[in-house]
Amino acid sequence: MKKIITSSYSRHLALVLIVVIVPSFVWLSNKANDELVSSRAWQEHSYHVLEVLHALRGELDLLEIGRKGYFISQRAEHLLQIGQVRQEMPTKLDSLQGMTADNAYQQARVSKLGQAMQQLLEETTSNIADLDTTKIAYAEYSVRARPLFTRAREVLGEMYAHENALLKTRLANSASKQSQLDFIMVVMGASFLMLLVFLLTNMYREIRQRRQVETGLLESQAQNQVTVYNLSLMGELSSLLQACTNVDESLDVIRQFAVQLLNVDAGAIYLFRESRNQIEEKVSWGNGLKSAPIFQPEDCWALRRGEPHVTGGHYDSLACRHQRDVAGAYSLCIPIVAQGNVLGILHLENHQSRSLDDVQRKLATTLASQIALAMASMKMQETLRNLSVRDPLTGLFNRRYMEESLQRELAIAQRKQRQLGVVILDLDHFKNFNDTFGHDAGDFLLREVGALLVSNSRSSDIVCRFGGEEFVLIFPETEAEIMMERTEHLRKVIFALQLQHFGRSLGQVSASFGLAFFPVHGSTADELLRLADKALYRAKAAGRNRLEMALRP
Repeated sequence: MKKIITSSYSRHLALVLIVVIVPSFVWLSNKANDELVSSRAWQEHSYHVLEVLHALRGELDLLEIGRKGYFISQRAEHLLQIGQVRQEMPTKLDSLQGMTADNAYQQARVSKLGQAMQQLLEETTSNIADLDTTKIAYAEYSVRARPLFTRAREVLGEMYAHENALLKTRLANSASKQSQLDFIMVVMGASFLMLLVFLLTNMYREIRQRRQVETGLLESQAQNQVTVYNLSLMGELSSLLQACTNVDESLDVIRQFAVQLLNVDAGAIYLFRESRNQIEEKVSWGNGLKSAPIFQPEDCWALRRGEPHVTGGHYDSLACRHQRDVAGAYSLCIPIVAQGNVLGILHLENHQSRSLDDVQRKLATTLASQIALAMASMKMQETLRNLSVRDPLTGLFNRRYMEESLQRELAIAQRKQRQLGVVILDLDHFKNFNDTFGHDAGDFLLREVGALLVSNSRSSDIVCRFGGEEFVLIFPETEAEIMMERTEHLRKVIFALQLQHFGRSLGQVSASFGLAFFPVHGSTADELLRLADKALYRAKAAGRNRLEMALRP
């Protein structure tokens, strides 16, 4: 209570001082500012007087040049110069007379200067008249005018000297006034600062204990909020990963949540390639990732040790070779392990020696575990999906997938009113091929033909193994002429195959093709397949290694 009373008394004293001091400083600063403005006005006045004196000196020089030029060359342009001086000189003298009205010394010099200039103009007029009637040498004119020029320049010099002395005095006075104003402002600022420090110190003493308690509560609350927020994000991430259908979709979801969960400058997820001899970047976020996109497993200490590896910041440890050496950089590599199988690493970076705290590192470890579970689940789903829709020998889509896809593409073609092509191809004399070269060579041929069909098809085309040595190709949204050209290209490519199996040439390979189109030849999958199969048999009957179009029903 005593501290509170003392603090209250101090605040009241400070308010009283402010009420007394502020008006005093305001009055002093206004007075000093007015004096400074007046002093600078007199400076400007001196500058204007000097400017007019300079102009008069120029007029005097112009008059002398005009006289000399005219008396030597009698050219009209020099008369114009003399006329200009005669016209402008009185105006400038009047201006100077008015500007020096408060200075008796300068007024006297202005009078003398005016008389000298008037005499010069009269002398010049008389000389010009004499020159027109008599041929007197310029030297004689110059002798009579030179004393007048000398007297005018002496008066100008005296006025210059006097005005420069006044300007120097006024500049010193202005500097003094400026210093006085600066001193007042500094004293006033220092006084206000001292009062402010005094008030803030007393206020701080009052609230310090309360602030400590509140800070502790706020930190605890913030920590709880962050924990709850991170848990909610992790829960949402887990839910979304369960709904993903492939690895790329899962990685994109993880990237979006990693940006929100981890306070890092950059990060990336690396996964092993199928060969397990290299690890490559699959997704990244942030700016300026310093890690290589592809590297060997032995380049990462986390993979070699099987545990998280930290570099930089407060940790003096060996840097991974896949990360470029950046002074002050902090990095964290966490292995992604699922069911004892290392799938890759989660790599995080901070470029300004800003390390992750324990909470962030634990969160990163949890995220790596979540990634591992998601990748393992996706790979299992992908394996099961491939087993259900892929042919195990060629890797092409199987008959079941072909039938489902054909139904789907037909529905799309009907809705969009587009054409759709179906091609059935059969390898010629495949039974004889198997009898001659063996079933291993036959399987090799089927794999090579399947790979050739995929490499020569669009991403939108569907290539399937129909069964045995037969293949089916579905061409969505393809005109009949284009499909025939592409089918003919496939026939030529297959015919050009030169295969060897264990060093033994497999001879010439050819295929026959049957084509059918929607809606020309049929509107259902069964109709198109049946008519394409009939066209294939006609191609076989016509000599093989050719393509035949289905007949209209």
